Amino acid sequence: MNIEIRKLTPDLAEEYVHFFDVTPHDVNIDEYKCYCVTWRSDDSYTGNGDHWFPTREERRKRALQFVKTGSLQGYLAYHGDQIVGWCNANANCQWCIKYLRSFWPIEDYPANVKVKSIFCFVIAPEMQRKGIATQLVERVCKDAADEGFDFVEAYVNKEFGETDHDFRGPFAMYLKCGIEGNNRLIF
Repeated sequence: MNIEIRKLTPDLAEEYVHFFDVTPHDVNIDEYKCYCVTWRSDDSYTGNGDHWFPTREERRKRALQFVKTGSLQGYLAYHGDQIVGWCNANANCQWCIKYLRSFWPIEDYPANVKVKSIFCFVIAPEMQRKGIATQLVERVCKDAADEGFDFVEAYVNKEFGETDHDFRGPFAMYLKCGIEGNNRLIF
């Protein structure tokens, strides 16, 4: 299967939100569509973190804004001209890390360490279990290494099951891609 991985850029904002408009994910309830707006760079947070937006319409509007400003980062997987997958991979998301520290033992990073963080995936249901998420992780790792990152950090559940709620990807996929130690893919 021919899959093309593209870095999310401002010119892909409309295609990106359309993918979320039409692709079932998480709990498959339309009003809960996330548009992946929680995991983004720190410069897009105002006030006390602005972590969640109450309506689908607000999340969609914010997603367009965040993609166009480069605050929402990641990769899209295309099969032909159709998006079939998404991986959120941000370089500057300390608000996100602080939130996740309540679930995982994540230490503070020295200022001189560059970290790329993988937060979640959405793969079109008909394209799941075809290696698309693995291709996304491989691309994130390749680009991170090329861009001088020290490591890629992924937030994965070792107890991955067959639930709609697990948007982090299976632990076995990360092992296949070279995960070592504390949820880190080391170069």
